[in-house]
Amino acid sequence: MYCCFTGHRPESLPWICKENSSECIKLKKVLENVIEEAISDGYTDFYCGMARGIDTYAAEIIAEKMKYNKKIHLHAALPCPNQCDSWNEADKLRYKKLLDLCTDKSLISPVYTPSCMLTRNRFMVDNSQRVIAVWNGYFRGGTAYTIRYAKSQNKELYILRPKDASLKII
Repeated sequence: MYCCFTGHRPESLPWICKENSSECIKLKKVLENVIEEAISDGYTDFYCGMARGIDTYAAEIIAEKMKYNKKIHLHAALPCPNQCDSWNEADKLRYKKLLDLCTDKSLISPVYTPSCMLTRNRFMVDNSQRVIAVWNGYFRGGTAYTIRYAKSQNKELYILRPKDASLKII
């Protein structure tokens, strides 16, 4: 069974890029608990869009789980080949390290297009039964779009709020 992730980039999270903040640490722990629940529910395959922020946190958690459970697989859904070209060197290194751990990689568009990120998100939702989202509640942007799309496709939806790490299951 497949599960996918959607969520915000660091700039849209309350702690911005300060991953050592107590808020970020708390959210990562709750995200790990939700992933562990998915694994307990029989999910073994996880799609990740490999973006900075929530995607990276989720991919790192899955990569850690893969060390101890050979049935767990991380699948990269890449919007375009140059997704990380404008990122800083530390983020590029983190991305490439995670890509190397992926079971496989699906390239959504051979070149960047204005819609390739949303197309990537639809691909992940279409190929998953459960969607784990970290959403700040704003109705604009890729995360909100993906949540609306997941609802329209009747996907099981777990929503974490970054501000307090509260969980809502739809």
